[in-house]
Amino acid sequence: MTLARSLMAFCLLLLLIGCGGSSSGDDPITIETTDSPAASQPSEPPVEPTDPETTQPTQQKPSIQIASAPIGGNVESTQTGYQCAEVNWLGRNPIPAGTTIQVGSPHLEPGGVFELDQTGCGDKTPPCGSDLVWQSNTFKPCFVGVRQIATGKAAQLIVSASAECATEADCASLQGQVPGSQISFSPGPPSG
Repeated sequence: MTLARSLMAFCLLLLLIGCGGSSSGDDPITIETTDSPAASQPSEPPVEPTDPETTQPTQQKPSIQIASAPIGGNVESTQTGYQCAEVNWLGRNPIPAGTTIQVGSPHLEPGGVFELDQTGCGDKTPPCGSDLVWQSNTFKPCFVGVRQIATGKAAQLIVSASAECATEADCASLQGQVPGSQISFSPGPPSG
């Protein structure tokens, strides 16, 4: 039995040495818990950068040039030798959403019988010109005045235009429905 007791004492001694650690000054193991009040509060979101965002490259919208816009309207004589035309868009109506039609400067074909003279329209506004834009939600007719300067044939009012569209199909729909201008000025006695 002495051998059994000696063996038991030896195993007990090994067990104590293994569990007790060494005496070389190692720190005991500590376990931190996250149950503290500071750990359970939500943290601040990260700060977003203040640098400007990069801009996306501009995308070219479809556009077309219309040499003679599809226009029509009433022409009335306002005084001897003067006439005024109310100019309306006769193309696809309404103008497609997202489409902008930039009206060009008006001119007359053939020339020599009439000249452009906005006084023929009195106080009717806006005059047709390159600063006028037509869109579906802001469309208003414009006015072109003329003065007769000679006898001759009727003169057709030509207004060029350019259109910027939301889609290629919208631009295509603006062409070919009504061929050019339906407005002409008929001569009467020339103004003095």
